Amino acid sequence: MKKFLVVFITLFMSALFVNAQDITTHVYRKVAPENLNKYLKNEVNYWSKFVQSEIDNGNLKFWAVLQRVGGENQINEPNILLITQISDINKPVNWVGIQYMFPNKKLKDLMMHDLFEVTDEIYLRDLENDINAPNIIPSNDYKYVRINYHNMKDVWWHLNFEAEHVKPFFKKAMDEGKTSIKGWSNSLILTPKSDAFQHKTCSSDYFSTLRDALGPNDFPDMDFPEDFYEEYLLNYVGERNVRIYKIITFIKAEK
Repeated sequence: MKKFLVVFITLFMSALFVNAQDITTHVYRKVAPENLNKYLKNEVNYWSKFVQSEIDNGNLKFWAVLQRVGGENQINEPNILLITQISDINKPVNWVGIQYMFPNKKLKDLMMHDLFEVTDEIYLRDLENDINAPNIIPSNDYKYVRINYHNMKDVWWHLNFEAEHVKPFFKKAMDEGKTSIKGWSNSLILTPKSDAFQHKTCSSDYFSTLRDALGPNDFPDMDFPEDFYEEYLLNYVGERNVRIYKIITFIKAEK
């Protein structure tokens, strides 16, 4: 029976990766402080326009540029996170096509390979558990995001707990105005490209201010049920890896 479950999970994971059309990539880039302003201007002034055209043509679903502002080990870790959701993983975007949109710019200046180093790249599957506080307009209210990377013994138990317990609790707190969190979502990490990246899932908390994103208490007016996280912590491995980002820009396809 145990062997059957292992085979089933393996096949199920493979099916998720092969058949899913909503795979998201997280690309981590390290940009030197003296190049950061130039890099961000390029993303906003040129790449956002190209991405919008790709979204309008149905090739992309989502794109965002995030700048690291908080969390552990900031000196040694990348300071830019580029998030992209392609409409069809089997039909990659022709990124060099940006040169036709800006013919007066050199391709090497648009691609900016001399301004950054890619340190990691991971593939994720969105679990469609996104929730928002009432009357939220993400483009206006999402200014910072705290990404929590998790490692655990049983991935499926963890995800089930988030869906059945964490999500409803967060939503109740949002609806009652008892949390500084404006939105929440979670994802399954499918394949880390770097062996050093051992996390299996991640969850994202969205905030309107840096002060709220830094914490320390997201629920000042609401208490968690007794022993809420007891079994959760028993399933957990190591410590949570937390990274806080300022949302520089993002574009999302209309449904």
